[in-house]
Amino acid sequence: MAKVSLIHKSQRKGATAPRRAAAGAPVADFQLQDNGDDTCTVYGVDGAGNQTDISAVADLTPAPSSSDPTVLTVDPPTGMTFAMHATGKLSTPGTPVSVTATATWKDGSIGPFSFTLPVDVVGGGPTGIRIVPGTPTVH
Repeated sequence: MAKVSLIHKSQRKGATAPRRAAAGAPVADFQLQDNGDDTCTVYGVDGAGNQTDISAVADLTPAPSSSDPTVLTVDPPTGMTFAMHATGKLSTPGTPVSVTATATWKDGSIGPFSFTLPVDVVGGGPTGIRIVPGTPTVH
C-alpha cells in the first residue's frame, strides 16, 4: 500500500536525499521564518520507503490547508505542488501550525492518504533596531 509524504522544495535541492520519518516515527517540525515562503510537493512512498511520483494517478483533494491561516496560509495546489506563506505572526512555542495534505486517487482504487506537517513559524534575523525604554524611576 502506498503512503504519502510531503517534500519541501528546499529539501529537493542538492544531492542529499529528502529526510523521511520511519513508519510510526514522529515528524520533526519544519521551521519557516515569519517572512518566509516555501513550496511543497506531495509524493507517494512505497512499502520500502522509496519516494515515487503519484501526479498521474492522484490529486490533492481536498486542497491542502493550514490549521491557523492567521500565521500560515496555503495556496491552492498546482498538480501535486502547493506553496505556503508565513503572514508575519509567530506560531505559539510548542504548538506548531499544522499543514494537512490529502492525496486522493483519481480512480478511487486506494486511499485517500493524508499527511500532516507541523510548521513552526519563527522570527527571522534582525533587519533593524528599536529602542525600548524601561520603567521610569524617581531620583
